[in-house]
Amino acid sequence: MNLTLRFIRSMSQTSRLVYALRFLVIPVWSISAFVLWLGIRILLLAWLAMLPKAIASVAIVLVSHVGIVVLICAAIGGSSLLLWQWLPTKLAAAVAVLLPVLLWMSTFTWGRIDTQGTDAYVLAPAQRADVQTTREQLVIKTAQYQMNWELQALIKLGTDVNARNPNGQSALYWARDPQQVKPLLQAGAIPDADSLLQAAFWGRVDTMKLLFAATGDDGEALVAQVGDQALEYATNVTASGEQDRTQIVQLLVARGAKPIADSSNGDRQ
Repeated sequence: MNLTLRFIRSMSQTSRLVYALRFLVIPVWSISAFVLWLGIRILLLAWLAMLPKAIASVAIVLVSHVGIVVLICAAIGGSSLLLWQWLPTKLAAAVAVLLPVLLWMSTFTWGRIDTQGTDAYVLAPAQRADVQTTREQLVIKTAQYQMNWELQALIKLGTDVNARNPNGQSALYWARDPQQVKPLLQAGAIPDADSLLQAAFWGRVDTMKLLFAATGDDGEALVAQVGDQALEYATNVTASGEQDRTQIVQLLVARGAKPIADSSNGDRQ
């Protein structure tokens, strides 16, 4: 009799534990979904902004408003209660653990951290259902986050590639790779002083050549404007090899930039 009572009590305690764990899954799923949204919201907005404007205007509002997203994430968490009704307990427990693991893995794989605080420039027009401005700001953000496929898809929609964010930065400012720079220039992006300085700073020889080729005077006006500063960036850059730095200096000097005197030569003599 005592053994039977102990068994019943242990079963009762186990049931209470399982019951409590069911409700613990709700916030775990909700938080995991919200963190995923924080990481991939620009990617989501880029995909949704490619839809026809009538559909995109609704979709980008739903994805960009924090309050709406919180409700969606809470609903995802609440849906975990259905597991225990539809699946055996062990299988339901496995799914309850597996889903947040997959969400966090997706966050680390595709998520981007907004270290510049510029995601807001995309979210603001999206919350107003302003599809055109959202697309323009997304061109800049996809260049910044090196989302090349999304960048090219937005360009094909006829988005203004010369648009700037409130900081005055264009897509060319953030474009590093020729795979980003080429479609931007082909779509009519205008090389400016900032994009030249960035190419010099990061030691991107191919990018600098593309910028020069896209101007009517082979980049001489740009070099006249900021050539000395670009030369200083190229001289001090540590993000590329010596060969890249040498080529950049040659490109700039050939167009009128003044070489910076090497003070170390005097120390050696």
